[in-house]
Amino acid sequence: MAGEVNTNLIPDVFKLSNGLEVWYIERSVLPFVVFKFVIPAGSLFDPEGKKGLANVVSQMLFEGSKNYSSKDIAEKLDFMGVDYSVSVSRDYATIYFRTLTDYLDDTLKIVADVIQNPTFPQEEFNRVKKEIISDIIKSEEDPGYVASKTFSSKVYGKNHPYGYPVYGNVDSVEAISRDDVINFYREHYKPIGSRLIVVGNISKDNLIKILEKYFSGWNGVSEGIPPEPEIRSESGTFTVLKNTAQATVIIGHPCVRRSNPDFIKLVVANQVFGGSGLTSRLFERIREKGGYAYSVYSYVDPTYYTGSFKIVFQTENSRVKSAITEVIEELRRFVKGGVTSEELSMAKSYLIGSFPLKLDTNGKIADYLAFVSFYNLAKDYLVRYPKEIESVTIEDVREVVKKYISSDKITTVIVGNVEVK
Repeated sequence: MAGEVNTNLIPDVFKLSNGLEVWYIERSVLPFVVFKFVIPAGSLFDPEGKKGLANVVSQMLFEGSKNYSSKDIAEKLDFMGVDYSVSVSRDYATIYFRTLTDYLDDTLKIVADVIQNPTFPQEEFNRVKKEIISDIIKSEEDPGYVASKTFSSKVYGKNHPYGYPVYGNVDSVEAISRDDVINFYREHYKPIGSRLIVVGNISKDNLIKILEKYFSGWNGVSEGIPPEPEIRSESGTFTVLKNTAQATVIIGHPCVRRSNPDFIKLVVANQVFGGSGLTSRLFERIREKGGYAYSVYSYVDPTYYTGSFKIVFQTENSRVKSAITEVIEELRRFVKGGVTSEELSMAKSYLIGSFPLKLDTNGKIADYLAFVSFYNLAKDYLVRYPKEIESVTIEDVREVVKKYISSDKITTVIVGNVEVK
């Protein structure tokens, strides 16, 4: 029930002696612990001409540290069955690892050295950079990647951090030096301003003891996120010619930040219009009635700076123009007319009913808490979310749709074997 509060999903939030904020939930069903560091070191910090630097830094972390070579790290963690990864988004970087409780001390000894004392060996740097450039080149063959990259550049403008890919481009990554990596790490990988999510089979006392043991020497304050630069959107239709059987289309515009108090209302509104499930207006009109696309959906980006509202689908090249017309007509009808009580009820039921599936493992809980902690949402967000969804009214939806969603000043990007003016 939406009104019930699962206190097991409310983390204990505390700070270590070095200022690192820890979000902790004890779950002793299984004998392992999940850790996820959330560090304000996303691509929005990339300097001009060095786009993709944040990603290069993240991919270099496990390539060698003061006390362990890249080979040592991989072999020792693999021997203990540790699952680990590093990733970066527009807003932040994450360092994830899951270890059996029996190997907790040995795992943290290695990971702590990696986080605090990476060496960024020149040979490994050269290899990692080549791999990233190769991946970027391969991605350029993916219509979805090209469409997303083009859409971002048109919606935000090239001077906005969200206007370019997290991974940069071939030229910008080629321009990155090892010194750039070292300097970026020194500026942004600091405990104060970062968060650590811990979910699993460990008591609070033991957790504090082992974290203080390995991280008390990690010091510093991470650089705060700067004010958002001006968004310079280009409305209109933009086509990227590519010889594909189907065209990929993205339609949308800048919308709101995740911190906007109306965001949850927009989530509900979007669920009616084009969210997940098989009951949205877009699904009904574009797939069921029109037969234009197998999949069509819309969403609102949850981001630190202004996110975007997007509609995404693929359709036959010959039907692109008529499919876009249908989508925009449906968007105009949605903005003008709002939603019905039945649509609202179905949307809220789906969002509330599917939410527990997003929290059914320690890893999923850690992922969600990473998001919650970074965007400064309340620590009881996981138990309040269903209640906030349930409280959204028809009037709420009508107001946020008219306020934040447009059917006129929109950007349309088409990647395919077709030209649409």
